[in-house]
This record gives sequence, C-alpha cells and structure tokens, in this order.
Amino acid sequence: MTVRSKTFDYDVQLTWDGGRASTLTAGDRPALHGAPPDDFPHGDATRWSPEHLFLAALSSCTMLSFLSHADHNGVEVQSYRADVSGTIRRRDGDGRYAFVEVRLSPVVRVAAGQADAARGLTDKAQRDCFISASTTAEIHADWSIEEA
Repeated sequence: MTVRSKTFDYDVQLTWDGGRASTLTAGDRPALHGAPPDDFPHGDATRWSPEHLFLAALSSCTMLSFLSHADHNGVEVQSYRADVSGTIRRRDGDGRYAFVEVRLSPVVRVAAGQADAARGLTDKAQRDCFISASTTAEIHADWSIEEA
C-alpha cells in the first residue's frame, strides 16, 4: 500500500525599500515591513525583523496546531495567548549563528472539566507544528492550562 503525502506550497514576495528595509507581500494579505532588528547596524525597531518573524511563526503555528487538536478532541478553548523568546548564538557544531533555543509559554483557558484533556494535546501540538519541525533550535514549552 502506498501512502500519499500531502504537499503544501507557499509564496512570498520581497521588495527592497532601500537601505536594509523591505516590504513582504503574499497575495492580498496586508504587507509586512521588514528590516534588521534594532541591535544591528541599520536596524529599525518599527519594522518586523526576520528574527521576530521566525518567533511569531513558531508561536502562531503551535497555536494553530493546538486549536486543531482541541477541535478534533472536543476541547473547548476559550482563550489562548503565548509569549515566545529565542536565543541566537554560535552553534557548537558548525560555528554558525542560529536560533539555538526558543522558550514558548502558552496560556490556554478551556471549559470547566477539560484541563486534563487539553494538557494531553500539548505534545501533539508541538510535534505537529510545521515551523518547529523545520528548525534545529531546542524548543522549551511551558504550557499553562486553566479552566473556566
């Protein structure tokens, strides 16, 4: 029996705005304005940096994965928020700068009596996030599950 794998393709366009700034577009979505973070030369704290976009993507993907698992398991999610931070430094193996550690702290509120079921979904949510699966950074998640 042959197992067919789904394939997902995405496209983003980047336009240089001068200096180190750019504009990112993808179809009809609102444009994002990018630049280096403000701790780098020519950085701009008013624009999204690649580093911030990476952390936002990882956090958002984990949330979407959790919400999908919750929906499939009848867990009523009433609220979800998360803080995420990451550390970039030279990796031991190849000496390249990279995210080596990410700390994700989701706080989820579910319906009364569903906290244990929700806790049972956190590992699946992390496992099934495409973004976290695409990085070698260690991801440390500290989930807080609360009931209404």
